[in-house]
Amino acid sequence: MLVRRLVSSLLGITLLLFSTLSYAQDELPQSMILGFMPYLTASQLTEKYTPLADYLGEKVGIPVSLKIAKNYDEHLQQVGEDKIDIAFMGGSPYIKVVEKYGKKPLLARYEIRGKPTFHGFIVVAKSSPLKDLKELVGKRMAFGDKNSTLSTQVPQYMLAHAGVTLDKLASYDFLNSHENVVYGVLFGDYEAGALAEEVFIEYEELN
Repeated sequence: MLVRRLVSSLLGITLLLFSTLSYAQDELPQSMILGFMPYLTASQLTEKYTPLADYLGEKVGIPVSLKIAKNYDEHLQQVGEDKIDIAFMGGSPYIKVVEKYGKKPLLARYEIRGKPTFHGFIVVAKSSPLKDLKELVGKRMAFGDKNSTLSTQVPQYMLAHAGVTLDKLASYDFLNSHENVVYGVLFGDYEAGALAEEVFIEYEELN
């Protein structure tokens, strides 16, 4: 195990797949785009979700390709302006899209280990002496993208609930992706970092 968690959040979050465009059956395009925010690297997202794109393509009868935005803001804009056909995102980004561009029809929700809800984790290196969130006062903290539900929004709530507001940290940075957070913690640049359960599971299983 490369990292271990201090505590999981009490707030279950559902990632969403939703359609940004509507077509009549006789007006289907020649292909469709399944868009992602870069919560993992492009190669990881491609490997992980190409089977989903292939499955959707089979179901709708036209090719579905992946498109990975360069950052969360670009993904939100592409979704809001209907520049991709199907989008994948967490709860917090979805709320921002709805507030700025209006509602989008939901298609499905993501499951982790058979459950449609999951958690954000605050993690430390396996060798770290830290055992409780309250011990993060005066420590360096790594978050993912500012718009990320599970690597920023939920963890900040968890910290505040434990009495560790951002001003009580020695420092904190937004590293844009969950994987960057993992490496920031493992390399010792930060005492703790915030991750989605999905990413934590991958590194937890590495012995």
